[in-house]
Amino acid sequence: MIGTEWKTDNYKFVGKAFDYSYANRMNKLAAVIGSKNSKSIDYEIAGTGGYGELSRYDGTNLNNGKMSRGFKTIITPQEYSKSIDITYKQAKVDKLGECRKVGKRLGDSAAMTVYLHILRCFARAFNPKYLGGDGKPWAAEDHPVASMGSQGRLYVPDPEAGTFSNILKKSFSVSAITEAQTMANRMVTPDGLPFLCEMDTVLVSPELEEKAKKIFGPEAKLTPEKDPESDINGANPVYGMKYIVVGGGNDGFTGDQWAVCDRNLMQELFNIVYITKPTDIQSELDNPLIDKHTAYVDFGVGWGDARQIIFGRA
Repeated sequence: MIGTEWKTDNYKFVGKAFDYSYANRMNKLAAVIGSKNSKSIDYEIAGTGGYGELSRYDGTNLNNGKMSRGFKTIITPQEYSKSIDITYKQAKVDKLGECRKVGKRLGDSAAMTVYLHILRCFARAFNPKYLGGDGKPWAAEDHPVASMGSQGRLYVPDPEAGTFSNILKKSFSVSAITEAQTMANRMVTPDGLPFLCEMDTVLVSPELEEKAKKIFGPEAKLTPEKDPESDINGANPVYGMKYIVVGGGNDGFTGDQWAVCDRNLMQELFNIVYITKPTDIQSELDNPLIDKHTAYVDFGVGWGDARQIIFGRA
């Protein structure tokens, strides 16, 4: 008699292959994106903000302060799934191989679904149809520095705080990277304090990877560009930085698009929000000869601040 124990055995192989495949795919961008778990329908990613510099104490009167706020971006996770059937015959003929293939491919599909949503955040960085909590696209020349608070779920910019730009209109080069680093270190937080950052990671399109290898490669202690003051190859000021290609297929950066960012702050301010992390769900079916496995994930992706990344393009 044929029982359904074969389905239980399948899950051990499918689930393990699924988890490994997902983790392996997502490691590529793990340096520049964080993840949060949520139990609510919506999740708020908060930007920077605080109480500003302390005032001098005169020995008598306390100095009352107030919060200078940044903006919050509301992320609403969505559900995604795909189901695959394993028949009894497939499992019997090549049980171990077939189950692992199903798990690996489902894991790949789940990982690439999340991965593509991350890439699309970069692809849409300049698109005015995709706005953050400050009412601007991720890459903008007029991000408001601070908000006056919220009206419901809408944050109102404080016109007196001014604006800042996180766009550098220059082609990818050593000098452009160092100029972007200077830009970032001149920024201030919503409460007027210096924005402390270390712009240590460069993000490039696939088209710029060849140039990135020359700039950041193991033999790049001397800059691949001539020193404008001496017409010789001087020390490379960006030697030791890391680069990541954030593009693939029709998504992510393309052409001359690039960026420089603080990877620690990116993990804090650019997040995948999971209600349910990618998982393999095995369904109970009346048919004893079919074992159905479903890849399922409930997630959203978004950013809470724009200071931690400078976008570049000519």
